[in-house]
Amino acid sequence: MFPKVAALALLCAPIGFSTAVSALELKYVSHIPLYFPEIGLSEPSGLATDPDGTGFWIVSDSTHTAFRLDANGDIAAYTGRDDRLRDLEGVAHDVAQRRLLMVSERTGSIVTVSLVPPHRAEVVDVTALPSPTDLTDALEDRQNGLEGIAIDPETGTVLVLKERSPRLLVVIAPSLDRVVSVRSLDEILPGGEDVSGLAVDPKRRGLWIVSDVGRSVHFLPDDGDVATFDLYWIDGEKRRRLKNTEGVALSPDGESLFVVTDDEQDSMLVQYATGRVATSCPHEMPAECQ
Repeated sequence: MFPKVAALALLCAPIGFSTAVSALELKYVSHIPLYFPEIGLSEPSGLATDPDGTGFWIVSDSTHTAFRLDANGDIAAYTGRDDRLRDLEGVAHDVAQRRLLMVSERTGSIVTVSLVPPHRAEVVDVTALPSPTDLTDALEDRQNGLEGIAIDPETGTVLVLKERSPRLLVVIAPSLDRVVSVRSLDEILPGGEDVSGLAVDPKRRGLWIVSDVGRSVHFLPDDGDVATFDLYWIDGEKRRRLKNTEGVALSPDGESLFVVTDDEQDSMLVQYATGRVATSCPHEMPAECQ
């Protein structure tokens, strides 16, 4: 019998919004526990949503497998144990190629797993890829190495974070055969923080980047200033800061942001409602939109 996550229906249900158009915001909705040592999920470290909104993909840096949390609340190992799936720090669903992409910090590589049986796995060494910037020295530190991974749904390019010293955004071709660009985040994001997970937001034209040290998430637009939000959850009537925030994912409609924490028995998956994607006021708008 697989573990069942209570209240997942609430997490996957559409969020109701008024017809007023709001600025970008982040509002706590709910959370669920995400600590299931009986199936090996004790240190959640990466998160992705299914493009069709039917569930989540989760990885753990202490378990050599990938997990699937479906809309019924059932959570189970999706892949068998594979030594290539070690020290996983991020996961992404590649719709076009019908595969999962996972980033391994310890090996400095991307691990691909086919979603078509028998789920063959392959390893891509990022430092071995042709690149406009030599990443050998930057990725030599495997304690502060590759972290989150995401896929741009419009271009298919793969985005990977380098945690810190330096903090980098590495953009890789969809074929995983070359590095397209390397962007420093040190002059863009607050100093002293790491970067541990990211999600592409195609509707708002930007990236969500979560920080473990900062206990925050940053929205980095293609154009404009970075917006920073403290991450918190509601414990009864108390508002508490999240600890050990490791992964972030966005719902397909862009209206919900999900964050996963690696906090041992207190690990959780937290849902936030974001501001509306609309850029102009709808018809029959309320007074506050005028």
